Amino acid sequence: MSENQDFPKQPPNEETAAETGQQDSTISLSEASATNMEVHHHPNVEKKNFKEYFLEFIMIFLAVTMGFFAENIREHFVNKEKENQYIKSFYEDLSNDERNLPALIESIRYSQLIPGDSLPALLSSASTTTHANNIYRFFRLIIRQQGIGVFVTSRTIEQLKNAGDMRLITNKQIADNLIDYYKDIAFVADLQQYLGMMKGDLLKGSRPLLNSFDYDKVADSLDNIVDPPATLYLRSTNADVINDCLLGISNIKSLSRGVSQMIIGIKRKAGNIKQLIHSKYGIEK
Repeated sequence: MSENQDFPKQPPNEETAAETGQQDSTISLSEASATNMEVHHHPNVEKKNFKEYFLEFIMIFLAVTMGFFAENIREHFVNKEKENQYIKSFYEDLSNDERNLPALIESIRYSQLIPGDSLPALLSSASTTTHANNIYRFFRLIIRQQGIGVFVTSRTIEQLKNAGDMRLITNKQIADNLIDYYKDIAFVADLQQYLGMMKGDLLKGSRPLLNSFDYDKVADSLDNIVDPPATLYLRSTNADVINDCLLGISNIKSLSRGVSQMIIGIKRKAGNIKQLIHSKYGIEK
């Protein structure tokens, strides 16, 4: 055979084909990656000039400012509505006080001032053998106590205090008058507490004069003061005890008279504040 004789060509085996395919695939991916890298480039950003930045600042500033003013306006209307509600409530409370306080004034007159005027004369001429029904009744009356708190309506002022909303009453004249009004009521309440202590001392000091069984007869089952059909007598007419009692009665009468005058003034002040509220807020009478 000749050395130059051609050998028949062998078909490529599977391994060679696989290697070729992998090379082709690698080339394709490399080309694709190169293509993608060429596509993803940073865009050119247009720079803003000073006027555009300033305009944006002005727009943001105006938006914030308008929001602030809008919130203030909304809060103003909300507070105004609350103020009107409180004023109406105050007007109702003052009207209740005007109706109720005369009953307290009459109670003081009946249970404090009349006994205070009558007991000195009765005790000065008293004996253990004379009729003492009125003495028992007046002693029982004068030691009684009705606090002003029962006769006034404090719901609105308490709500304002608890909520800290007294600032909502924008009319200074009305706000000042209301504050003074409730200070007067608190002062009368303090005086009545002191009166209660004085009455307790009088009750204690009068024990040597009064019979417990007779003392019990001048009050019915509902604790109303009555004049019983039986004749009542004093247990003792000791001059020193009577003198101490008369001193206590005089002090109670004097302070009760002053308290009564203050309550009359409080009632008058309630009416004046109502007129002021009507003129400033238009609340109907």
